[in-house]
Order: sequence, then structure tokens, then C-alpha cells
Amino acid sequence: MIHHTAVSITKNKDQFKANNEYHRAQWNFRSSLGYYLGYNYEIAYNGVTRKAREDGEQTAACYQSDMNDGRCIHIALDGNFDTEKPQPAQIFALRDLLRELASEHGVEKDNILFHKDFANKSCPGNNLDINFVRSLVYPEAVELTGREQETAKSRIVRLLEEVINIVKGL
Repeated sequence: MIHHTAVSITKNKDQFKANNEYHRAQWNFRSSLGYYLGYNYEIAYNGVTRKAREDGEQTAACYQSDMNDGRCIHIALDGNFDTEKPQPAQIFALRDLLRELASEHGVEKDNILFHKDFANKSCPGNNLDINFVRSLVYPEAVELTGREQETAKSRIVRLLEEVINIVKGL
């Protein structure tokens, strides 16, 4: 299940420590790895991925429908994707992590979910598309038609242009 932290990266680019402290104050629910963060993984703006809970461990994320009981692996990306877009490094890190988890745990395309599928929230924000995220792991499995296809194509083109500009700037 994919989440966003709902805190702009302009306010805090690396939110792991702040989120860990916030979740400690909120739930005081420590993981086997020693963190209080309610997600299994968190991906910073620069693509650094940190693991806070073992796969299959109970989380504090998405308690709706008991989706925090360990049957779901929760991944949060730093940022507020209602007002900003994920950084290219985050997308690459999310792709790599999802591919690894899908291979290791046999996660099928339709089991890659968003928090908003279970809660009355926009999480992970309106600037992240479920078909795009699923295509990171299963490009051949996502069948888009009409407007969805054009929207996905334009998002991919914009993302690639951003990546090219970043690489040119190096």
C-alpha cells in the first residue's frame, strides 16, 4: 500500500526522523527494528529508502479495514502529492522497492494499492496515479484506454523530461 506523508518536501526534505517522532507521540508503537514509524518503508525526496518495520509486521498505517495487521506492506513517500509531484529519485526508488517486494512476496498487480482505497483520504495524493505505480512493476499488465492512456503518456513524458533536466544539471 502506497502512502504520502502529506508534508511538503519544501518544509522537510528528509522526513524519516520527524515522522518517527510524530508516530512515537501518536501511537508509541515500537517496531522490531526499534522505530516508531507506522510504515514498513519510507522513501525520502532523494530516493533514500529506509526500512522501519519488517515485512509482515503490524503497522500503524491504514488501520481502516484492519489493513495494518501485517498482511500489507506499507510504503510512504515523503511529500504532499496533493500539492506537489513525487521527485524522480522517489519514483525510481519506489519502482525498485516494489519490484523487489513483488518478486519476494508474489505481489500481483491488483494488490498494489493506495491508502485512499480503504480510507476517506486522498492519500497518496492526487498527483500519483495507481496505473502509473502498477506499471512500474508490471508495464505489460496495465491496459489503459482513451483519456487514461493520454494522461499516463503525458505524465510519463513530463517525468522523463524532469529526469533529463536533472541529469543535465549534474
